[in-house]
Amino acid sequence: MKVVIADDERLARERLARQVAALGHEVVGEAAEGAALWPLLERTQPEVVLLDIAMPGEDGLSLGARLSRLPLPPALIFVTAYPEHALHAFAAHPVDYLLKPVSLARLQAALEAAGRSNRAQQARSEVPMHLAVRVGRELKVVPIESVRCFLAEEKYVTVCTTEGEYVLDQSLRQLEEQQGERFLRVHRAALVAKAAIQGLEQDGEGRHWVHLAGGRRIEVSRRQLSRVREWLDGGRP
Repeated sequence: MKVVIADDERLARERLARQVAALGHEVVGEAAEGAALWPLLERTQPEVVLLDIAMPGEDGLSLGARLSRLPLPPALIFVTAYPEHALHAFAAHPVDYLLKPVSLARLQAALEAAGRSNRAQQARSEVPMHLAVRVGRELKVVPIESVRCFLAEEKYVTVCTTEGEYVLDQSLRQLEEQQGERFLRVHRAALVAKAAIQGLEQDGEGRHWVHLAGGRRIEVSRRQLSRVREWLDGGRP
């Protein structure tokens, strides 16, 4: 793939360029500031942009948002030393968010994901396809398609995925607004992935539960029961 690197630090650009070349891809251009990125994109037509966030002039978050609005944008991978930007960064629909110093394995995984991404589909969609979650002091990028449910606790939301459970700094209401096409509200404290629902049952005490892939079951509130039944009866894809 053709790759452009945008970073104001020369040594960081050189290191990324060596890694990209080692993985068999081509660096077709480098930019040290936002103003230099746009003519470079027009001239080289890259498939991937590796973009730093802390840039002189227009920062990477603003540049990423502009990139996402292009008719056919390149796949975007943020590369930064600042994990606190992650939640804002995902508004630009990046393929991945890498923390410096970037390992060759992480870069390889990100570039492989970029190669699989449908850039035209991403441009049309306003729905984030990834979540940024914290694992200790590290950030982890979680694909939405791996999420089976969101569960609201007293002060946080737990994301239950095919790989494990993580804490997310978003409210259930925000997630429902963003991901309402993929997730179904079954309880005031639970959103479940429609694709993961395997059935609905009633227990001996009259309570109803949805069964999800992987064996988890989530209680359905009386208020949401008719909505869940309606989707099961006719809303399945």
